[in-house]
Amino acid sequence: MNKQLSYLTSLFGASGSEGDVRQAIINEIREYCEKIEVDRLGNVIAFKRGSMEAPYPLMLSAHMDEVALMITHIDGDGYLKFDSIGGIDARILPGKHVVIGRHKLHGVIGVLAPHLAKDDAPAPKIEDLYIDIGALNKEDAEEHVTIGDRVGFDSDYQEFGDGLVRAKALDDRAGCYALIEIMKKDIPFDAYFAFTTMEEIGCLGASTAAYAIHPQYALILEGTTAGDIHSDENRSSVCKVGEGPVISFMDNGTIYDRQFYRLAMDAARENGIPVQTKQAVAGGNESSAVQRSWGGCKVLAVSVPCRYIHSPVSVAALSDIENTVRLAQAILNKLL
Repeated sequence: MNKQLSYLTSLFGASGSEGDVRQAIINEIREYCEKIEVDRLGNVIAFKRGSMEAPYPLMLSAHMDEVALMITHIDGDGYLKFDSIGGIDARILPGKHVVIGRHKLHGVIGVLAPHLAKDDAPAPKIEDLYIDIGALNKEDAEEHVTIGDRVGFDSDYQEFGDGLVRAKALDDRAGCYALIEIMKKDIPFDAYFAFTTMEEIGCLGASTAAYAIHPQYALILEGTTAGDIHSDENRSSVCKVGEGPVISFMDNGTIYDRQFYRLAMDAARENGIPVQTKQAVAGGNESSAVQRSWGGCKVLAVSVPCRYIHSPVSVAALSDIENTVRLAQAILNKLL
């Protein structure tokens, strides 16, 4: 079992509450870099010496936060209303187990039972759902829960099938894992490694980290949506789990630097690393925030394909994660 990835995905780190993830990463990378700073938004910015001085400022980035929920109201019967932190489809939530607040109070997400709803009732929305913590009433619930408490998914890491892993927060703890593994290796020249906050609510951490680093090149390590299910019927799989890291040419926030894109493809070919192109202009990541920082930055996203992203449990291939590490290292070597 990949113990480090298992540990990283087990930690709770909603946007704005990344403290446990941050400390785990600092503990892991401390001996592999020259300097570590934590800025006012909670980003971890680490500087690592390479074999030579950098010809231009370089930033490698992965975000620490995960999609989650937040308590917004406690009703008279002790049920908890909530809203999402990041993009979550309400249709996947009923029946899911959750953990609330620092005291790790357990609950389950409920909705009116189908046989009590009208036959033509639409799919539930966030406002139709609630969290049941077994409280007797509002006063009982308020002894354990406060408005604004973060809510995480109760989901265990497990390796299964042919080299697959299922866990919460693979977006983007897989990227954090890859960044840590790169830091443990020799790199060709000096680089900054940024583990960022609040990506899921607007890439806030990446924006401030980029303004501090002033990179001319940035490599963003991410998780991206794989729609490779029912392949006989599905014409838009975007990318496929197990076929290598994904390189994007464009998404909803970024047109990636074409020269950087070709360099990455050449690096993959020359080093025998399986790679695939994201076959959709969709989604987005920290690249958009980094690209427009200060005088501009050449950016590239290398992503781990994940099924069921932004849900209580995602699925990825361990080989894709390890090949993301290999590809990032090959790109660094080719940037010289």
